[in-house]
Amino acid sequence: MIQRFKHAFGIDGPDAGVESVPIDDLSGEETQHAIDYLHLLDRETTTENIEWAAYQLQADEVGLANAMETLEERGELDKRLVAPRLVEDHPQFQIRDDTVSQILTVTSLPRKVGLGWLVPLTLADVDLRLTFHVRPREPKDVRRQLQKRYTQAVTSLALKQKRGRTDTYQDQLDREDLERLLQRTIRGTTKLYDVAIYLELVADSRDDLDGMLDRVEAILAEQDVELSPVKHQQLDAMDAVAPVVTDPVDNTHPIQLEALGTFFNLVEPSIYDPNGVLLGFDDTKRPVILNRYALSGHSMAISGKTGSGKSYFRKLEIYRRLLADPNVQCILFDPAGDDYPRFATSLGGEVIRFGGDYTVNPMDISPPATSEQETGDDTYALTIRSVIEMLHTHFDQRDGMSAGEEGVLIQAAHYAYISKGIILGDFETYDQESPTLDDLIRGVNVIAAGGLEAAREAEVIDEAELELFQSYGVTGTENDEEQPAGGTPHGGGSISISDTIVTPTDHHQELARNLQPKFESFKPGGINNNLNGQTNLDLSSRLVVMDMSSFADTGEMPLILHAMLSWAYLEAKRSPYKVDVTFDEAHYLLGRPAARDLINLYIRHARHYEAGLTLMSQTSHEFVRTNERREVYENCDVKCLFYAESVSEQTQQYYGLSSDEIRFIQSAARGQDSDYSECLLATSVHGRRRLEVRSGPFEHHVLDDALDPWEWLAETEGITGVDAPGDDVLPADIELTDLPHVMNRDMDLEMAMRESHEDGINVAIEGLENDTSDVNNGDSPDDSDYDHPPDSGEDS
Repeated sequence: MIQRFKHAFGIDGPDAGVESVPIDDLSGEETQHAIDYLHLLDRETTTENIEWAAYQLQADEVGLANAMETLEERGELDKRLVAPRLVEDHPQFQIRDDTVSQILTVTSLPRKVGLGWLVPLTLADVDLRLTFHVRPREPKDVRRQLQKRYTQAVTSLALKQKRGRTDTYQDQLDREDLERLLQRTIRGTTKLYDVAIYLELVADSRDDLDGMLDRVEAILAEQDVELSPVKHQQLDAMDAVAPVVTDPVDNTHPIQLEALGTFFNLVEPSIYDPNGVLLGFDDTKRPVILNRYALSGHSMAISGKTGSGKSYFRKLEIYRRLLADPNVQCILFDPAGDDYPRFATSLGGEVIRFGGDYTVNPMDISPPATSEQETGDDTYALTIRSVIEMLHTHFDQRDGMSAGEEGVLIQAAHYAYISKGIILGDFETYDQESPTLDDLIRGVNVIAAGGLEAAREAEVIDEAELELFQSYGVTGTENDEEQPAGGTPHGGGSISISDTIVTPTDHHQELARNLQPKFESFKPGGINNNLNGQTNLDLSSRLVVMDMSSFADTGEMPLILHAMLSWAYLEAKRSPYKVDVTFDEAHYLLGRPAARDLINLYIRHARHYEAGLTLMSQTSHEFVRTNERREVYENCDVKCLFYAESVSEQTQQYYGLSSDEIRFIQSAARGQDSDYSECLLATSVHGRRRLEVRSGPFEHHVLDDALDPWEWLAETEGITGVDAPGDDVLPADIELTDLPHVMNRDMDLEMAMRESHEDGINVAIEGLENDTSDVNNGDSPDDSDYDHPPDSGEDS
């Protein structure tokens, strides 16, 4: 072809290799056309050139894709790019290259469908391509056919009734459907369409394909939909699923317009729980109302860079939860003390600035709950491990703790519990007063002194304490072998106690003496003295913020938060109310094995006593970078990913994030830059979706530390006379429902219980039931349904 261009433009003359038409075969007219063609090209009119020109004029015109390719050549190349290299056609499936595919068609549809009825198919873990062929029917033909079908249905029903037959229920339904369809078609309020539905499944093997088919059939069977493979027409069916707008199979069903709208499941079903709280709005601006207490686990993980809106979102959820549920108590641990104290004050909550006269006992113990006993979790062993790990965290800030010192501490912890009459495995003794760190320190001193007898002589312990241990069968001379620490009571009140406590070796004594100076910070006047004593926190408010800012610059934050986590778990177990606990800066806890174990224990058993745990961190990477941390993350049924500059590879792999989702996280709206924030919401039930978090004007004044809700009320409602937001008496011109007073949880519970016993209280949301058609609900003629008229000879 290039050679032809050269000849045409005189770049090169014809040669022996160039095709031509002999001059003797040319007519006079053809010869003259060839000569004229040569004149146009300014070429000589030699015999050779005339023969060449005649051939050029007789050749078919060739379309060009570009200077180097004809359209035919480009078409062949495009086919090779799009089409599979190998296609094996089988009666019910195909093998295309390295994959197995099967095309199915819908053979039966339900009488009625509702919004989102195909969503389970979309969310199924299968490689599925769903194709619809939609052709509108002519209204005039539809009316004529429906009128004929309606007449036939009425006549058939009348004949059956005249003969006394009772099998007329289906005929009555058909007649009613046809009558309704005919009326609406005549009025022009609906239309009918012929719709063909095809599904293509693609798998790596026949076994995988069969598994996919079973899952798809099970999903559609719940919707009363029947499928069938397109037999002996798989190649023809390829045209039906390919974007070439042809349907050689032509397996259509008559579908009503209203029902056809539900076939395009591009919108996921809304997240709505009547007992939930508004979290935000999804991509379609529908409200997302979620009740975390209705999920299998009640815990949540929130990640996002500073300023992304995660703290604002958490406060908004708490505020709305307090309004919606009088039986919930929210406890927040704020390491920085700059996000939540003002929020609690606005709502009449309680702010505890930990570090003053407040004390939390990390050695608090309670009997295991029923759920813990079922899983074999003994709170005695769990508490000892938690205390030792807490001290490990503390000693890591100094010169560390050796394995030998850890063993001595374990025995000292056992000593502390035994000194209070608390015996491992005897759950009834767990109700006694718990020991404190002073008791553990005394256990260390007993070992350092040389055992029980030597400690009594050195006045480390008193006679009563020595007699208590002797009552358990400890004499100080009969234990010839090291016995396991702690144990179960034996007959006659004897228990197993380690020789490390009774008659420690010189090595154990030296280890104990090395530990003694490390407890100075827990003694009176020390920075950690708040962890040495019986817990004296009295939580009378439904909203409590623990301000930990006094420990922010001391390096003791991991230690304090570990102790607080242990206390929060016990508080959740003991409380008769729902307890919602939040830990900001959760990375302090995720880095310690015992803290992670305690978090997992909390989350696993939280549903048994309606408690929830919320963990917040700067990045989602903090939750997924190790398998141990990932276990905690997976136990959280609700996850929110706010703005982040980058998304780690581990996070991408954990979620299987698409490139669009990654871009969304990296460009999500931030509260500090706009009047709303965005996050990626993931739940164990609803999957993932994008969330837009917005608050109302009054809510914003309650949540924003720089704003005053009372000023807003004064400006918009004309309410004045409030000197401080914490006043117990509200002004006379404000309704109690205008500003929630969350101070007294006991009063709220009493009111809630009183209300639940009153008769005649019925909360109904009108319009919701009629908004979505149900397969079994045929009462409303306006339900979204499609009519599948009974088959007749002329209507396929």
